[in-house]
Amino acid sequence: MGAEEAPKFQVMLAGEWLNYPTNANKTIIDAWKAGEEAVDFKLKVGGKEMKYNINFKSLKQTAAYSDKERSVRAPFDMLAAVAGAEAAEAAKNEKQGGMAGEDVKQEYKKKTKEEDPAAAKKREDRIKALDLLKKLLEKTADTKKWEEEKLVEARKECFQGTKTLIQLGLSEEEIRPLRDRVRKVHNQVQDLKGAIRVFCRTRPFNQREKDTGSKYALKFLDDEMSVKVEDDNGNVNTFMFDQAFNPGTQEAVFEELCPLIQSVYDGFNVTVFAYGQTGSGKTFTMYGPGDNRGVVMRGINEMYRLKKEFASIFDINISVSMIELYNGRFKDLLYTSKEKAPEIEIRKMPDGEVLAVGATDSIEQDGKKVWDKIQAGFEGRQVTATAMNSESSRSHLFTVLKVKAINKETKREIKGKLTLVDLAGSEKVKDSMVEGAALKEAIEINKSLTTLGDVMCELTTGGKKVNFRNAPLTNFLQDSLGGTAKTLMFANLSPAMINVSETQMTCAWAMRARKVVNDGGKKAAEAKADPKAKADPKAKAGASAKGKAKAKPAAKKK
Repeated sequence: MGAEEAPKFQVMLAGEWLNYPTNANKTIIDAWKAGEEAVDFKLKVGGKEMKYNINFKSLKQTAAYSDKERSVRAPFDMLAAVAGAEAAEAAKNEKQGGMAGEDVKQEYKKKTKEEDPAAAKKREDRIKALDLLKKLLEKTADTKKWEEEKLVEARKECFQGTKTLIQLGLSEEEIRPLRDRVRKVHNQVQDLKGAIRVFCRTRPFNQREKDTGSKYALKFLDDEMSVKVEDDNGNVNTFMFDQAFNPGTQEAVFEELCPLIQSVYDGFNVTVFAYGQTGSGKTFTMYGPGDNRGVVMRGINEMYRLKKEFASIFDINISVSMIELYNGRFKDLLYTSKEKAPEIEIRKMPDGEVLAVGATDSIEQDGKKVWDKIQAGFEGRQVTATAMNSESSRSHLFTVLKVKAINKETKREIKGKLTLVDLAGSEKVKDSMVEGAALKEAIEINKSLTTLGDVMCELTTGGKKVNFRNAPLTNFLQDSLGGTAKTLMFANLSPAMINVSETQMTCAWAMRARKVVNDGGKKAAEAKADPKAKADPKAKAGASAKGKAKAKPAAKKK
């Protein structure tokens, strides 16, 4: 159904979108195109002629004999749903001739009385706004085959368009389809980067590694995606990531994942986690020291920056919880009462949301208060001395930020969640040289990490039966992995030869989660030989892969 050929308004009746009859629809369309904010029209229902009114700004229909409101859908709503189920439903209704009532002969009567200049300007602005709205929705109706740069530009244009439309006098309900389009395009950009993105990051030598005189085991290639790992026998393996940091600044690292914070406000669940052996820099990447904050603090700041940006449109609440998973049991790190803390139960709701029932979920008004809570929570985290690290984190640490945004005008609610996970050290039990209770810790950690790898592998390869319940770690992350969720993983690598077996294990785990073919550095060499050649970090294993995703542009040098 083309918006130009046969624009139609529809009304919601008995759970279905139904077309208005021809004459009534023409009256409605003519008034809408003329910039009216409301229109009166007639329908015959049950043999009786009735008067109705549509308020275009609220998109509600009322009858002269009743205050009951019914939702109305304008042509641009159907244009916004071009590829969705609603469009198919609309086409089905039109084909079947579904009507909101019997037709009555009528027509829109243009105003003959001269308007004052202010009213005329308002009407002119409204017509201009409706035309811009239609053009933006038509321009972005089918973006399936667009490349990243074009999508980014379209999102920017549509986002700016929402601001212009508000200035020109359209209501929030009227521009809702364009706000939905902004979210849709932004989501496409993130999906082009991969359902599960994997970054790697190394760190400088630590004192222990310097004292042993260890050699450097890593070589980062010029494409800023590939890393060669050499063992003490001279064997070299090449691994390819979405982005490789050597070591990169905290600012550069966050710049790459910052757009995912917007996805939370768009109603998606986003998970960022750090994986690697003890002492490889996971906690530095996620939290960082006081003068050089990591992903968590920067993510919090961006969450509250966006809250201010959207404050005029939405009532927004941001809540925080901080939970530790130690030896298969959850602990609330924000619990402050002297009484015994309640047991935490992981419960999946009918709508798919996963709740940590019993854990503190505190609504906070600014980022500083959130960070203060997180710092207090750190004091209760479980650590143990191992051969790899004198204060090794022996638990998985979750910092969860939830956003609930309610549109002030339409009352429409959007919910999203950011889960930031600092995983426990992944080293082999024999390398950690622990025994007793610490040995039990290590076994539990490796079991949960193995299950996480299995789940991510299943999600990446399109497995239909992903068993999240095999471990508490993946059970907690059920609504944050797969589906429409966005996942970004940091594979943290030690640069020293003495840790090369753990480094290779981390890289192999990351590649398994992401299912990237280890091509022995061929693509990196090709990219270096031909700067215009595009690397293929998202290629599926096996020659039968249907297509190759466009590689992400290399990050700018800082």
